Amino acid sequence: MKKINIIFVLFISLLIAGCQNLENSTIKNLEQNNIPDYTPASEDVIDMHGEIENKERFQEFLNNVENAKNDSVRVVRYTEEGDPMLHDLEYDGEVIKSITDTRRDKFGEGNIISTTCTSIEVVETTERTDYILEGCEDIVDNTVLVFWNQ
Repeated sequence: MKKINIIFVLFISLLIAGCQNLENSTIKNLEQNNIPDYTPASEDVIDMHGEIENKERFQEFLNNVENAKNDSVRVVRYTEEGDPMLHDLEYDGEVIKSITDTRRDKFGEGNIISTTCTSIEVVETTERTDYILEGCEDIVDNTVLVFWNQ
């Protein structure tokens, strides 16, 4: 009889734990539903799985940073599922403010990360060119964009 009671208690515990996880994911989905849809702008730099649109606009931003001219650009990377992740860069003549918004990524953590950086480093190899934020206060992923050589 004790074994049946123990199994029954374990079953009820697992059932309750499962319902709590479902409730938490429902809350996250509801929070994501309050986020406005991303509408692409003509000046956005789009990275669709390595296919880059508007490379010229990104190069213009890099030139303005190099020449200490104020500028801003949005880089949009799409996930495998097609969710946009926004990366806004704003240069004020001295530092680059970086804001990464992953709230529209249904399978990611869905947060906003903000930091300031001193420069963008260009790392060229035979296969690709990486644009990496340098001198950042806090940053998890400092890669802004990758251009694959063809």
